[in-house]
Amino acid sequence: MTFPSVSVCFPAYNEEAIIGEVLQEAHVLLSGSGLEYEIIVCNDGSADRTAAIIQDLTTHIPHLRVLHHPHNLGISATFEHLFSAACKEFVFLNAADQQWRTSILFDMLPLTKESDIIVASRVNKHYGLMRRFVSWGFNTVPLILFDVRTFDAGAVKLIRREIIQRFPLISRSPFSEAERLIRATRAGYRITQYPVEISVRRTGRAHGVRLRFLLGALMDIPRVWWALRKRKVDKAEHPTDSAPSA
Repeated sequence: MTFPSVSVCFPAYNEEAIIGEVLQEAHVLLSGSGLEYEIIVCNDGSADRTAAIIQDLTTHIPHLRVLHHPHNLGISATFEHLFSAACKEFVFLNAADQQWRTSILFDMLPLTKESDIIVASRVNKHYGLMRRFVSWGFNTVPLILFDVRTFDAGAVKLIRREIIQRFPLISRSPFSEAERLIRATRAGYRITQYPVEISVRRTGRAHGVRLRFLLGALMDIPRVWWALRKRKVDKAEHPTDSAPSA
C-alpha cells in the first residue's frame, strides 16, 4: 500500500530535557520508512535551552524545519503556526512529552485509505477527577450541540491538510481542536479513532483545567454554534449556492 506524504509536527515549550531525544527518534523512524515526509518543530518562546538544542539538530537531521516564537504564545497559536507551515498531504501533530510515541503514525497511516482524520484516542488519560470531568465535557458538548462525535478532541491526530486549509477557525481557546473536527465532519470528511495506550507525561504539566482556558472554551462554544447555524440559514436562503457547507 502506498501511503500519503506526512508533515510530522511538534510544539515545544521548555522541553530541553527531552526535545533532542524526541526529534532524533522521529528522524530514525521516518528516514527508514520510505515515506515522503518533513519534520517541523515550533519553539514557543522557551526560556530554557530548547531553542538552541533544536537549532543544533538542523545540522544533523535532514527534512527538519524550525519555527521560533520570540515569546510564549500558547499551545493553540503554536498548533496553528505548525499547521500553516506544513506542506505535505497529511499532518501528524504530536506532543513533545512522549505521551504518544511517534511510532503510532505507522499504525494510523493505513486508516487514511478510508478516513480523512484519525484521532489517536487515549485508552487511559492518567487524569485526576476534575481533569477527567473537563475532558468528558469537552467531547460531550460537540455530540449534543453539533451532532458530531469527536472521540478525543484533545488527542494527537493525523489529519488531511486540505481540512486545515479549508476551514478557518473562530475559536481562540483549546476548543479550536473540537471546532475543526466539527466543521470537517459536517462538510462530509470522514473521521475515525485509533485507540492508544499513552505514557505518563515525562516533562512539564498539563494546563487544560486553567480557568482562562475553561472560560475561553465556554465563550467559544456558543460562538461556533451561532456561526454554523447562521451559515446553515444562509445556505437555506440561497439554494442555488453550490459551495459545500462547513
